Amino acid sequence: MIRPQLPPECILIIIRLFHNDWDTDTLARLLRVNKSVCALTLPFLYKDCFTIWMHHGRSPFRDEEPSRAQLVRTLLRQVHPQSRIPDLLKVAYLSQDYQTDLASMADPPPPPLFKYGEFLPIIDVYAQFNHSMFEFICNNSPLMDYVATNRLYEKYVDEGYIANNIRDECKDKVLELVLQIDIYRQLTWTLCQDHQETIEELIIPLKDVQRYIDCAHRFTSLSEVSFSGSGIGWNRRYMHTYDWNHRQIEQREFDRLIEGMIEFVRRHTSINKNVLRNVELPPPYQLYESDRYSRSDFYYGIQSHLPPLQNSRKMVTDWITLLARHTDTSLGHLESLRTTSDMVGRQEDVSKLLSRHPPILPRCRALKHLSVDALGLDMFQWAVLERKQKEAKQQQENILGQQLSSWHQSHHTSDLVPLQSIEISNKKPSPLGQELNDIAFAFSDSLEILSVRDGIRRSNIFVNQSIASQAVLHGQGWDLPRLRTLFFEMYDLKLQFDMDALQRSRALETLTMRDDMVTYRHRDIRAWSVVHLPQLKKLNLQGSPALHFNMGSLHHSPCLEELSLRMAFINPDDTFIFYRMPSPEELEREDTQGTDDHEPSGMPGSNQGYQSIERRPRYTWDWHLPNLQKLDLAAVFAFMFDFQWLQYLPNLQTLQLSILSSANRLHERHITLKDLLKSEHQQESDGDGSKGILSDRYISLPKLESIVLKGRWIFEKVLEILFLAVAPNLHKVDFGSDCTGCTLEECIISSRKMSQMKQMHLHMLSADDEIQRVGLVPRESLQDEQRKKMRVTFILDGRAFCDILGP
Repeated sequence: MIRPQLPPECILIIIRLFHNDWDTDTLARLLRVNKSVCALTLPFLYKDCFTIWMHHGRSPFRDEEPSRAQLVRTLLRQVHPQSRIPDLLKVAYLSQDYQTDLASMADPPPPPLFKYGEFLPIIDVYAQFNHSMFEFICNNSPLMDYVATNRLYEKYVDEGYIANNIRDECKDKVLELVLQIDIYRQLTWTLCQDHQETIEELIIPLKDVQRYIDCAHRFTSLSEVSFSGSGIGWNRRYMHTYDWNHRQIEQREFDRLIEGMIEFVRRHTSINKNVLRNVELPPPYQLYESDRYSRSDFYYGIQSHLPPLQNSRKMVTDWITLLARHTDTSLGHLESLRTTSDMVGRQEDVSKLLSRHPPILPRCRALKHLSVDALGLDMFQWAVLERKQKEAKQQQENILGQQLSSWHQSHHTSDLVPLQSIEISNKKPSPLGQELNDIAFAFSDSLEILSVRDGIRRSNIFVNQSIASQAVLHGQGWDLPRLRTLFFEMYDLKLQFDMDALQRSRALETLTMRDDMVTYRHRDIRAWSVVHLPQLKKLNLQGSPALHFNMGSLHHSPCLEELSLRMAFINPDDTFIFYRMPSPEELEREDTQGTDDHEPSGMPGSNQGYQSIERRPRYTWDWHLPNLQKLDLAAVFAFMFDFQWLQYLPNLQTLQLSILSSANRLHERHITLKDLLKSEHQQESDGDGSKGILSDRYISLPKLESIVLKGRWIFEKVLEILFLAVAPNLHKVDFGSDCTGCTLEECIISSRKMSQMKQMHLHMLSADDEIQRVGLVPRESLQDEQRKKMRVTFILDGRAFCDILGP
């Protein structure tokens, strides 16, 4: 009986699935099925064999080094003749096939069963040297003997121009590094000699670029090349001194390598037309630029030799690639464009290139989504001009009537670009007000998402550090009826916004405005205009936008689900964060003088008679937000928080309040039973809670699941009321280390009465005997079955405990 066989096409589909999942174990077992399946599997198994171990799921460190060395050994054995293998590679990888003496290496071992080199379309030898190569080198006794016998160390330091200039403590590290680089260079060249015509992706050591230039015409299938800067500029960190002479030598070396990259690409593309499509440079820390070539200039020179970009509806590239190759590239159907300049040069250099080229975006007539990280002063002037021309034609049609309209239909004019979302990441802070106003005007009919990040976020903000005083005004003349998301982050500039611009953005759902303001004076704060946003769901403000935002706008945002008001925190030592807040006396004084109701005539800003000028926003805490689910307040906003507001937030799920301050004793808040009473019960006298837990007297938050309090909050006999009457369905509680007024025993007893409680973070110092007395045991001391039965986990100073006496 003849067994039915799957057609090769079906087998290939199965093999490709295993390869896409990096399942090398299954692919290796398929080699044993039969000859035909083996022949179909081998190309997939060796397609990217140098990097597949990184995706295998096992540790890429010590246990992988023997298998990777065996892979290189197998590939070297198929090189013919063996005399083409450099002696350094023979000693490093093939010493077990021969005697230690190189003279005995004349007789090669039996060749492998297959010519595995033919299955290597991708040669990325550099992946061999990312992790445990040092141990491989040090544990290879024949290799170290060969290095000593042939005085390779002296040769390497002479090539690096640092002879007699190496720090004594760095000599071992230098030997490890330069030997690793030399093996990498020789191994890459050896493996690609016999199969240059089939290689599709190649990483070329830039120090060896000259010998690849000589045979560039042989790489007929090469579609992607990366230049590795390994071995460039390594000597600087190990030298006693680095002076002008060393810099001149290094600059001449950089010039030679840059010219070599350009020459390889030029020679390859002149012979193999439209084959090479992508070139990657070494990272800037290896090869940034030289005195003759800026990084943007030589990258532009390389890209100018490549064929046009492939036509697609979605494109992710960098500005220089787009500028160098856009001439013959079809952009008419492009819908999404994302550009970056991280690896191709300084942002100011990219901006200069943009100013020297005609605009590219006008050719993208179907563009809907745009993400850029460099703006020119007139990048969107073309769109402004088109918009003005369209409006002028519409006015003419209204004046001249139908006759002119029919003439325009016969002389068709192109529609405006339907841009829906714009994301701008400007790493060098600069005023973008006019550019953003141009965007809002030009794309007012279609824009739905506008996101702007200006500057670079700092990891911490020091006590004496604040943002620049320069204010950038956005929002002038905006009319965006379809805008749904507005996002601003200004890390180095003060954000000012004309809120009147949002009066016509009734579809806005998400509003985020942040800057890094730390210090401020209340007399400099002026309330923004009240804005009506009936569809607003998320409001996130930080810094000056939070201070200037007119809280009366909350009366006109009934759909709000998330509200966050914060100031930038101060983190001087990367361990403790706090907020800079005015003194309570100053806050109280400013609150009583928040509005100048009678400003006399003749004062600045007044016209005649008396005028009411609102100085800073007033916090009345009476905004009805029935859909609010998350409330996050920090700094002065949390300090002024009125707990009575909670009765207007029936669907609240998460409450976070932080008043961390450098002067905690000065900024402290007391939480009393009166704070938790409903408005109609405020006049009742029950200072000690003797009337019991009556849910109808207290604010009810049945959906509140998480409460986080940071800073000096003082509980005055309210913990049981808070847990059992106000928020009986809490899942998580987190009280900071400065919270006082409650004991560990009170928290434990209350948690046992709450059926939904799962975790309590209590940053309080407790003695071991007290922890045992209340029934807590370390979680790690329990068995798995016991842990599953424990409903609540308590975190005390970072240690996890379980309540063995609880339910």
